[in-house]
Amino acid sequence: MLAVVLVGGVAGGWLLLQEFGDRPGPPTDYSGKRPRLVRTPSATPAAEVVKLRPITGSQLCAAIPDALRKSLVTDGKYGGKDASTGAATESDKRADCGWSNNKMDVGDGVIGHRSLSISVRAKSTESQNAIEYAKDQFEQDRKSHERRVNVRDGKRIDGKTSGSAFGETIKLAYGDASYSQSSIGHSGLSAAVYVRQGPWLIKVEYRGSNRTGRKYPSGDEVRAAAGKVAERITAEMAKDASKAKVGGPCGILTAADVKSAFFPTVTGPSVGENDGRIKQTTCTWKISEAVKHEPGQEYTTRGGELRIHVVDWRGGELGSDFQFDRDAKKFDRYRAKGGIGNDVTHTTYGPREELSGLGEKAFAVVSTTTRPGEADAEPTQDILVKVLAGERTVEFSFRGTTAGGGIVEADDYQKPVFEPGAAKSAVTRLAKTFLAGLK
Repeated sequence: MLAVVLVGGVAGGWLLLQEFGDRPGPPTDYSGKRPRLVRTPSATPAAEVVKLRPITGSQLCAAIPDALRKSLVTDGKYGGKDASTGAATESDKRADCGWSNNKMDVGDGVIGHRSLSISVRAKSTESQNAIEYAKDQFEQDRKSHERRVNVRDGKRIDGKTSGSAFGETIKLAYGDASYSQSSIGHSGLSAAVYVRQGPWLIKVEYRGSNRTGRKYPSGDEVRAAAGKVAERITAEMAKDASKAKVGGPCGILTAADVKSAFFPTVTGPSVGENDGRIKQTTCTWKISEAVKHEPGQEYTTRGGELRIHVVDWRGGELGSDFQFDRDAKKFDRYRAKGGIGNDVTHTTYGPREELSGLGEKAFAVVSTTTRPGEADAEPTQDILVKVLAGERTVEFSFRGTTAGGGIVEADDYQKPVFEPGAAKSAVTRLAKTFLAGLK
């Protein structure tokens, strides 16, 4: 049985829980100005590759039975569901799912706040495969969580009377290794379960506080809730990598579809979702052409980012047709006034082109963004194709370069450039496939 953490009133600031180790780096620059790269052979032998299954925030949400989820966080006006996919490359995958309700009836006439969050991550490096990385990171996180313990046997041991309080880490039996830690702070009483399952690092946190009656739910309640969810997520992440597929709108296009419309290499999709009154889904693919090069050679690549944004307007007061027409007029207005922007960036728009054969109505527009204060900065160009499809509007956009790139010192080298015609052809081709599969 897990120990109960008893902590008195907390009056200090809430110390944020440490998340999984590394953070994503800065966004890739697809302007054509790529830092010159010097590749040298690594002294460390390459790690054996571990195939990572695709995972999205929606798949995490779907792994929790509706009855269980509603017993922990009910649906309500003051809350909702959030799902996102932070990374979807072969070597780095991150997904999150969560629910919250700020005014939940928790029983016996008590109104409280409850939230449930789920995060999974897997990563590999040149010297570590994903399983090795997970083992190292899990141990680093566990030691870090042990260092912050300041409550033992229900008493503060750090000499403080305020500030966040953390209980002892408790070993659990989920996955290959797991433990839990309870804490209390301004955001309420929480229990977090940390699991290592193969290459995956899993975190499940259940949190609560009450607006009326007793200030916090019981420690047993939050720990049991986090444990039930962790058990199901661990089982989900143990599934065979070859049998897991991306679902929903973002599963309509495959990486092969995107590659055939543009060029290799493609990673993704990353998935973002908002399940509120107006349902929205965003799918993003990173596109980059591999350049063969010798160690030390300088090179650039053509590539960019393909983004699809689906909005279902059925829950709104104004319909999809109104929203589509409003956006069309917006781009006409931007073009007429010479663009929009400020001292940092300025974007101009080409003429809006009406398209046939896509949904009920569609248009395309090309934009160019410059940085007035940076004379040497290359402009970036985008193409946007917007489609009216029943009660939905769908935006297909590409930002990046479509031609050029290669070894900088080569006689036939051309710097990466954006070709509007090529970009339009690729995006409209993918739009037809996507719309045909949209249900």
